[in-house]
Amino acid sequence: MDKKINLPKLLLFTTAGIVIFIALVLAVLAIASRKPTAAFYGISERNQKNIVTVLQTTHKRRNKKSLPYNVVTLDSSVSLQKALKKVRKPTLLFINNGLNADYAASLATKKGHGLEKSVLSGMTRSVVQTAIFSKGKVIAVPLLLDNYEIDISNLKFKPSDIESVNTLEDLEILAKKSKSSTMAPIIFDSADDENFLNIFGAFVEAVSGREKYESAVEKIKQSIAVGKSSRQAFISLLTELSAVDGEFYETVNLFKKWVQMGILPKNYLKFHSKDVNAYMLGGNINAVVIMSLSAHRSTERAVISKYSSRFIPALTTREDRSFTAPVTYGIMLKKNKIAKHSLELLAGELQNQLSIKTGLAPVLAQCGVPDRQSDDVRYWVAATEKPSTPLSAAAFKNNPNREAFAEALRATLKN
Repeated sequence: MDKKINLPKLLLFTTAGIVIFIALVLAVLAIASRKPTAAFYGISERNQKNIVTVLQTTHKRRNKKSLPYNVVTLDSSVSLQKALKKVRKPTLLFINNGLNADYAASLATKKGHGLEKSVLSGMTRSVVQTAIFSKGKVIAVPLLLDNYEIDISNLKFKPSDIESVNTLEDLEILAKKSKSSTMAPIIFDSADDENFLNIFGAFVEAVSGREKYESAVEKIKQSIAVGKSSRQAFISLLTELSAVDGEFYETVNLFKKWVQMGILPKNYLKFHSKDVNAYMLGGNINAVVIMSLSAHRSTERAVISKYSSRFIPALTTREDRSFTAPVTYGIMLKKNKIAKHSLELLAGELQNQLSIKTGLAPVLAQCGVPDRQSDDVRYWVAATEKPSTPLSAAAFKNNPNREAFAEALRATLKN
């Protein structure tokens, strides 16, 4: 006997099925239309803005009414590990080389979010060496190169009777002859811990060599690893590093000599970026500024055009020239076709736009550049082995440890 059809139940099941089907369709559409998130950690506001401008051109959404990426800025005062806990895990991370970038690469490695080695095509050997690999995949893709440089006022060459500065001795002579016409012959932003440590580290590598620089970095990391990360603990470590034949000996004594010569102001360890800018805007009241290429790009063109750039290693007599260079990476933290395609474009055909927009050096050997400075950085990196990671990123993961060491180093330089 056939069972009677229960129309109310049939209607209920049919309605439920339709609802479930619609919900599944909406869920699939939501996932398909979800924007990837690009996160920035430790990238300057200016560089972030310019990278985002190019990044947003790498993909077009179907509705053409919204940008393809959500953008977040992570808290770089804490370690990347802690910063990521405060936000939904981003799809794509932009970060400079260092311990936190190594951590990001380890996260991507665990998930297998790498790119083919072809993404590095056209990059010089030294740039390729900065990439982070795992299981045949490129985990951290180099995108931009920065540097630390010495900028010399063109107004001071003629009074000093020096046509060009080719050595540290030339620099000292020019600065010394400029004392009577300047308020501070040599200046740099030393109040910012990160900038201060990176400039000091760049001098260590240039004057004493890569081996001693890397040895110092390892000793700092070991000190932190065993819990010796207070200001006083770092002062003890710096006593060792600054001793005769110590890793910091030559650079500590170079800075102290410059103070004694009167070419570094006695209060040089208190200079902020705004002070440096004020001196440069003053026209004829300083001779030499030490800064990064990023800071160079942030200085008014009418002002910085009155300075000639020299690389710190170029002024030393060492044959084993090396180069301290922040390298901006792109790292996929989630598997995503849009992010993968964006990275491939940024590392390839959009390198020209990326370099021109940021003013930093491109990673491709053959690529348009905004000017001679960025081209020179590319050349210098290409002419050396793998560029070294700046001190503040190579040895420290967070601000408390970085700040304690910077304070200890300032105290060491004062003594």
